[in-house]
Amino acid sequence: MRTLFRGVIFLGLWIILAWPAVVWAQKPVVTTGAGYKAMVEALTAAYRATGGEIEELYGGHIGQIVAQIAQGSGANLVISDQATLEAVAGDVKFEKFDPLGDTVLVLAWRQGLSLKSPEDLLGPQFQKVAHPDAQAAIYGRAAAAFLKSSGLGQKLGERLMAVSSVPQVLAYLIAGEIDAGFVNRAVIQASGDKIGGSLEITSGYPPIHLVVATVKGHGQEPGVVKFLEFLQSPKAQEILRQYGVWR
Repeated sequence: MRTLFRGVIFLGLWIILAWPAVVWAQKPVVTTGAGYKAMVEALTAAYRATGGEIEELYGGHIGQIVAQIAQGSGANLVISDQATLEAVAGDVKFEKFDPLGDTVLVLAWRQGLSLKSPEDLLGPQFQKVAHPDAQAAIYGRAAAAFLKSSGLGQKLGERLMAVSSVPQVLAYLIAGEIDAGFVNRAVIQASGDKIGGSLEITSGYPPIHLVVATVKGHGQEPGVVKFLEFLQSPKAQEILRQYGVWR
């Protein structure tokens, strides 16, 4: 009887300790790179307003995010550019990519300067031009491709610098530590009058197709299915447009 009693206590303790992990596993866990953190926060807030449950995880550019998934972060949904996700996936397998819309690369400059075309970057007033990490950040890859196809990368030479993420480029612009930088629509729309201006670049790099990628093995989970359905709703589409993602 005493052995049975101990067994019941042990089972009860195991259930109590394991319960948070079980609940976590049942909820969708969404993540994205730093450049779209604000957008995803807006989406999850709107989703919770409908009664939905969801968790969020953030931590750097999309390459770092995917590496964290491989290490067991628990994220099962990733919002990013499909080409970048496929390039940095490594050991992480995605079972599907649901389209959210398209967006573009943006060239921005600090207050006190102006330009009419990317070629104006060659002027003497633009001594420091930054872009996000070209290996793993969405807009870093797009900027690198554009700089190569346009020939501007070679001409700018040592004036070019790489930083970690889109928000970091914007922070340097606002602080006046760089003269121009490559970012996205989302941070431009949030920057107000803190920068000198911006110019959308619509060619010279592979199209940027934003998707929500489902990590393999999670596509049939009810919470995941429900959140994916929400992302196709008029409310979610309105938020995506506000952050520069258009269908």
